[in-house]
Amino acid sequence: MSITTKQEMFERELQKLYHAEIEILDLHSDLATAAASDEVREIFDGHETDTVEQIDRIEVMFEELDLEPRERGSPIMEGLLAEKDEFIAEVADDDLRDLDAISIGMINERLEITLLDRLIMLADELDVPSSVVEYLKKNRDEAQVALSRMQQFLEERRSR
Repeated sequence: MSITTKQEMFERELQKLYHAEIEILDLHSDLATAAASDEVREIFDGHETDTVEQIDRIEVMFEELDLEPRERGSPIMEGLLAEKDEFIAEVADDDLRDLDAISIGMINERLEITLLDRLIMLADELDVPSSVVEYLKKNRDEAQVALSRMQQFLEERRSR
């Protein structure tokens, strides 16, 4: 399918975001399990409730836009999942496990923020309900908080 309108692009990106959020539930669970420290486990476990709420908001967005909730995969997300699988299989050192888990989590949050920024930009140019824009902004804010928490972990680790 060729994308020829901003509306089609918006719908495609919303489907990609939906897929990413659903994958993030498993990704964070896997990263929490693979983490060596309780602190890193808590970072990922603590974001699960937010992710479920973000998925719920996306489903409401589909409904408000009179679209069927559909996922669309992304080569970027699939690559991140492959990176996570490689990390789990190969990294044995505890400090490196935590560093790799946090790094993968940060890549994920940056990807999510980028998808949301694109959707917000397109929504501003389209005639979408203001509630949809607010949901997108709320999801972006939560992704930014998660990213900041991971960055704070790295900063604290550097100062030890």
